[in-house]
Amino acid sequence: MHSDFIFTVNTHAPDPNARMRLPYRSPSVSTPVMQTMSPELSPPASEPSPTDSSGSGSSSKHDVERVKPTAIHLQTVFSSQTGEAHPSQQHSSQVWESHKEEIRRLYLDENRPLKEVMAIMRQKGFRATVRMYKSRFDKWGFSKNNSKKDVIAMLQVQRQRNAVGKRTTFRRNGKEVAIDAYLKRKGISQYDLVEPGMAEKLPVNLRCLTPPPESPKTLQAPGTLSLQELILQCARDLAWNWYCPPDTPLVACAAHYRGDEVRCAITDITNADWLFSVGHYERGGAMCEQGFQSLHKIFKKPSIYGLLHLLITVLDASNKGIVKEIWRYLAAYAATVRIDSPLGRLFQAIWKYLSTHDYEEYWQFIFECTEKLLLIEEQHTGLPSDTLPRLYPILFIPRAYQYRSEPYRRLQSRCDFKRLVQGPMPTAVEELTVFQATELLILGNQTLWQGERVFELANTVLENTKGIAYNTEFFVYIAITSLAHYHRNQYISSEDPVSKATNHQLSVHYLEQIVSVMEGQWDPDMGYLLGELERLEHWYRDAGDIEKADAAHTRWKNALEAIPKDFVRGHKGILH
Repeated sequence: MHSDFIFTVNTHAPDPNARMRLPYRSPSVSTPVMQTMSPELSPPASEPSPTDSSGSGSSSKHDVERVKPTAIHLQTVFSSQTGEAHPSQQHSSQVWESHKEEIRRLYLDENRPLKEVMAIMRQKGFRATVRMYKSRFDKWGFSKNNSKKDVIAMLQVQRQRNAVGKRTTFRRNGKEVAIDAYLKRKGISQYDLVEPGMAEKLPVNLRCLTPPPESPKTLQAPGTLSLQELILQCARDLAWNWYCPPDTPLVACAAHYRGDEVRCAITDITNADWLFSVGHYERGGAMCEQGFQSLHKIFKKPSIYGLLHLLITVLDASNKGIVKEIWRYLAAYAATVRIDSPLGRLFQAIWKYLSTHDYEEYWQFIFECTEKLLLIEEQHTGLPSDTLPRLYPILFIPRAYQYRSEPYRRLQSRCDFKRLVQGPMPTAVEELTVFQATELLILGNQTLWQGERVFELANTVLENTKGIAYNTEFFVYIAITSLAHYHRNQYISSEDPVSKATNHQLSVHYLEQIVSVMEGQWDPDMGYLLGELERLEHWYRDAGDIEKADAAHTRWKNALEAIPKDFVRGHKGILH
């Protein structure tokens, strides 16, 4: 019988003459529906029941009467026994907001468990369920733990700040967030969580801060392994600090880089190195000064394009003094301005390495690091997919002269053009021309300009440039020099005198077209054309045309004299 009844718990002695009342049970339900009622809701025992006044006859004192509790009764009983509000008694947003600061103080500032917070709020007359609290916490951003979404957002912010030399810490509700602890608990690295795009806005309960500067530390000369790791770490951070939106066509980012101030600075230093090598020290000095005035901007707008451009520049430099000054200057700038970023630490480490090793040993080490960077697999090293194909055009930035042509070609040979065609092909004529010009550079350098594909691509690029509104001189240069090298190769390999003469005439004809662009004027972004004048002289002389060779040499000297001794670079890049 006990299974059919629920007894009311009273704090007073029950009346032995009172009838026991059953909860209401619907006749149509075989299993009784149990409801619990508080003593306050039980009718007084002394009142007669409806059966007593029905006149249906006498009843045993053990007869029972069913009483159906109301919804209000049930809610009140529920509240009295559990201390929580019934789900149907929802608080308005205004009521929640009136308690928000106190709940924040208890839950976040004092770090109390939710159950303890609920108990304290009940004592103050505010009742809500666990689900209600958690739903409101989600809206308020009250969180004590790291979520995957929050960690991703923090890592994105951290990488972007690291790239510009800003140290970063995060605080949630006034307490420092331990991202490393989250990664360790999950058994992952930060590069397992990297996502493309710019950093999203941090949740309201997270704050990004710059910690106070640490006391200066003496940087020890790094070992080769640690320096290699630093180069890879730096490349990873820069690659995730998007230079262009992630959906930009692969080769288009390098085209944008051509208008970058860092590219201009490195180009000026490259031109200065060449001018020093041909004895024009005054002009070389002015150009070198201009380059160093802007070189520090590699910290202001860091990119993996700028890093690779700098590495291949120092690898092919003729003047060792310029190379040493580049690393000394960048290391001193990072130390003086307290740039605590992977880029700043890398430059200081390279300078220390160069200061403690023979120059050739240093050069070989930097070359090996650069080559390994071009061979790594993105998915295994934390780099964004397609990082390397985006860098390929940087390896083909033209120079007036290549002093270490064999190592330079070896780096160029690491480019895998098949990776450029894995994604969707560009459709706009501008993007398609950039893509085809890149293919032409890679294919031409890797095949020594042999094969009909070189000839076809060069003519296609020339045709496409006719329909492009912006400056296309660089693409015209690529196409015409490719045709010149193509016919030069045909001249060298041909044994037929007629074919040989024809291809010689065509090769120098195309070179003449190129050098005529810059004669009588000076454009620092087209200094490589002076190298083409030297090449033109060599080709004439090799074919026995001494008169034209001497004329080309005279034109080369006149072009050098056209370079201003007080050179000052304008603010516009080549694409503007």
